[in-house]
Amino acid sequence: MKTGALLLLLLVTATVDAADSFSARVQRAKAIEDSAEGRSFQKVLWGQAGDHTAKAMQHCFPKGVKADTDSFTLVANLIPGRTLANVEVRPGTKMAQCFADGFSNAPFPEPPQGFGSEGLPLVIEMKIKP
Repeated sequence: MKTGALLLLLLVTATVDAADSFSARVQRAKAIEDSAEGRSFQKVLWGQAGDHTAKAMQHCFPKGVKADTDSFTLVANLIPGRTLANVEVRPGTKMAQCFADGFSNAPFPEPPQGFGSEGLPLVIEMKIKP
C-alpha cells in the first residue's frame, strides 16, 4: 500500500513539474522575444522559416477539415547547427503534433551565440480559425 501511494505521489509530482517546466520555457521564450535582440532575431527567423511554417499549418490543418484543437502552444530550443531540440506542443493533439513535426524541419537561421549549446528558446502560440 505504501509503495503504491509513493508511486502515485511521484507520478503526480512529475506531472506538476512537467507542467511547470513547459510554462517556464514558454515564459522564458516570451521574455527573450520581447528584448531588443529577440525582436531583431524574430525578423531573421521568420524571414527564413515563415514560408515553411505556413505550409506546415496548411498541411496539418487543411481547409474543410475540422481541427482537433482551437489553439496550441509550441516551445522549442533553436540550437547551434540550425536545428530544433526539446520540441513540445500542448495540447498534443494529432494536428498540433503534425505542425510541430513539420515546423521542426524548417530552414532555421543559426541562433545568436550568447545562448550556448542549450540554444535559443522559441515559442509559437497558434489560434486556429475555422
